[in-house]
Amino acid sequence: MNADPVILRIEDLRKNYGAVAALQGVSIDVLRGEVLGLIGPNGSGKSTLFDCCTGLQKCDSGRVLLNGVDITGWPMNRIAREGHFLRSFQKTVVFPTLDSYENLVLAGQMATFPTIASTFWVGPAASRRVRVLRERAAQLIEVAGLAHVAHLPAGNMSGGQQKLLQFASMLMPQPKLILLDEPLAGINPILIEKVIQCIEHANRELGVTFVVIEHNTDVLMGLSHRVVVLHQGSKLADGTPEAVVANPQVVEAYLGG
Repeated sequence: MNADPVILRIEDLRKNYGAVAALQGVSIDVLRGEVLGLIGPNGSGKSTLFDCCTGLQKCDSGRVLLNGVDITGWPMNRIAREGHFLRSFQKTVVFPTLDSYENLVLAGQMATFPTIASTFWVGPAASRRVRVLRERAAQLIEVAGLAHVAHLPAGNMSGGQQKLLQFASMLMPQPKLILLDEPLAGINPILIEKVIQCIEHANRELGVTFVVIEHNTDVLMGLSHRVVVLHQGSKLADGTPEAVVANPQVVEAYLGG
């Protein structure tokens, strides 16, 4: 077991888009086993931070360390495969013609066997592998509350149900760290509560560490163990939800007076 309490260390990240300084020396330690909330006004650098941490964008300077290993500049597929480190995007992506079991099994296959030949290989070994993946898929479908619609093509499910399916898909390869970009956007209050329950279950029972961008600050404050606030590309605050809510600078810059 890794004795270092820091699973993800972000050191002095800087990223410019022309004359716009999207990140201005941001440093954050993400602790193993926590749910870290990331908030800030639009344009504060939240998604850019995710992009630089996961290889979608190249930072101008600074480092990203995962379990003490410098992963700065690694491509996203290598980070996911070797680091068990995944992220979601604001746009929900599922395979619309496949049902929930098929979506989850395919997610498990692609994570473990990333080439087309190995993912779709047939034979006794492949059959055993699929059987194990379907057993895991069944467990995650129950956790996500999708058993009653699991037989439907994913394209026939509601937007909230598709978000839950996407979340379950991310759990199939048993990641250690997940970055979630606005997981509650565009879904109804009942399904919001289910998404929260899924995050809490994965954190508590499966040991997954989360960093969550979410504009629903009331919900995020209840979900997060710690909250970081970005403003104009810099870290404005870092502390417990109670301390952040009471911070006058945060109130002025983001939460409103």
